[in-house]
Amino acid sequence: MKRHHQMQKTLEDIDAMVMSLRAAVGMVLEGDDILRCEISVAEALTNIVMHAAPKCADAHIDVIVTEIPQAVVVEIFDPAGAEAFDPRDHVTVFHTVDPMAESGRGLGLILKCADVVRYGPVDGRNRLSLAFRKIGGNRSRP
Repeated sequence: MKRHHQMQKTLEDIDAMVMSLRAAVGMVLEGDDILRCEISVAEALTNIVMHAAPKCADAHIDVIVTEIPQAVVVEIFDPAGAEAFDPRDHVTVFHTVDPMAESGRGLGLILKCADVVRYGPVDGRNRLSLAFRKIGGNRSRP
């Protein structure tokens, strides 16, 4: 399975994208694994929408979901021209975040929920790659 999705850089488009991705990974992942993926993707997309400054106003975010034998990989490409932001370098330890704060946990959630997190340039754009391992290696359904 390999599916390409695209969304505008708006908060209104995040829920629809997350639900679309949930349907795609739901064919491969189960239970808590789907929820971990959903949380990670929602947090990543929200951070991109809120903080990535693209070169043009009509910028879009590309998301590619790929099933490999051991995992499902979700690649999220920042809008063209956005500055690099590796979440692994900016995570806040959960116990240091004020319990009443409305933000500050997103990057930690991404790193906690995804089994593998990679970040770097790919074809001139910044890419966040999140992998979610399948239990038993290959749980594909026909």
